[in-house]
Amino acid sequence: MKAKKILLLGMITLTLFFIFGCAAFTQYGKLDKSAHQYYAQGSYDLAVFNSAKALRLNPDYEKSQMLIQDAFRAGSNAHKNKIKELKSSTAKFKWDEIVSEYQALIKINQTIRELPTLKTKKTKEVIKFETTDYTKELAESKTNAAEAHYQEGLTLSRREGIDIQKKAAKEFKAAMSFIPDYKEASSLYDKSRKAGIKRLAIIPFKDKSGKMGKYGDLSGMIVDDIVSNLMADQSAMEFLEIISRDQLEMVMQEQELGLTGIIDDNTAVEVGKVLGLHEILTGKITQIIYTPERTISKNVKQKGKAVVGEEKYVDKKGKTRTRNVYGDVYANVTIYTRTTGAKISGSYKVIDIKTAKLKKSESFTGNSNFKHEWAKFSGDERALDRETRNLASNTESPAPVEDEMINKAAKNLSYSLSSKLKEYAR
Repeated sequence: MKAKKILLLGMITLTLFFIFGCAAFTQYGKLDKSAHQYYAQGSYDLAVFNSAKALRLNPDYEKSQMLIQDAFRAGSNAHKNKIKELKSSTAKFKWDEIVSEYQALIKINQTIRELPTLKTKKTKEVIKFETTDYTKELAESKTNAAEAHYQEGLTLSRREGIDIQKKAAKEFKAAMSFIPDYKEASSLYDKSRKAGIKRLAIIPFKDKSGKMGKYGDLSGMIVDDIVSNLMADQSAMEFLEIISRDQLEMVMQEQELGLTGIIDDNTAVEVGKVLGLHEILTGKITQIIYTPERTISKNVKQKGKAVVGEEKYVDKKGKTRTRNVYGDVYANVTIYTRTTGAKISGSYKVIDIKTAKLKKSESFTGNSNFKHEWAKFSGDERALDRETRNLASNTESPAPVEDEMINKAAKNLSYSLSSKLKEYAR
């Protein structure tokens, strides 16, 4: 009798595990698990979204039914409390955050409205949710947010200075991000943007590496690449105008100087004044290092298990059969590594033409590295591990020549510098 009870208990436990435990391995079970984790972390919106996904797959899943009710209630209260707190604050741009809170409220309410019909498991009663439409509140908040940025833009636009006008343009643009055609924001943005544009010239860097032009006009190539990268990015060019190399050359000729003739900051300022520049960027290359091609090798012996033969044996039924015989196999491997590299170092600075003061100064480095590995072996291929087998499938590859490595380093340098200048321009 006791054994029967134990057996029955075991069957019940197994059945319960099958019913409830297996759910954890289903897609809706995984979604529910992540929803519970989000809920525990206080990320109520994500808990709602994942619970909703689970219920679309299995509307009868009780754990998700219970969680989504709690998560929706907690998420709604959290957003409403935050809105109440923001409305009572004196922050200048509080309506930006209020807009975000209403957008979040609308999203979780919409998620609830799109749920399939949910019924409780025991009573089969329909689970009802009280949803709210916050469309009107969102529209009002967007108007308030747009007005706050619009007024800030008006205040800034009445002041002088390129940087101030740039900020004003950004405020008018922010107003339009909430309401596209808000008042005169569009025309005011255009006016402030034009007044906030900086005219910048980038002078080819002086080569002080001691290489005596061995790699051609490397500094000119770097500057041309920087300009090309900047010009291709509309967001970077929003408040920036780059003076062309042709314009620079014309002025430099008038000043009886070559493009590399700007020998000091004072000369750069004078050229900048002639061109009507706001800023000028100069730089120097202090080091160009090329690491010659080098190939090293190492020999290793690898061991593995493989079929080395067959043998006959008699099974339990007395029948003669054949089976594989496994033994050690070996291979002698030579692994080759070929490397080369290049490095260009230097520094640049941005000078304000009006004040002749240094606005920005940084060092820079451009690198180019090449590495190729391959392997050759003798002996039994079956002894090779996976990594060595892959290397053995590689063919020997020549390294790029010196000029190519230097040019790659210059390209990487140009990309890095242009990325920094884009952030500066924005």
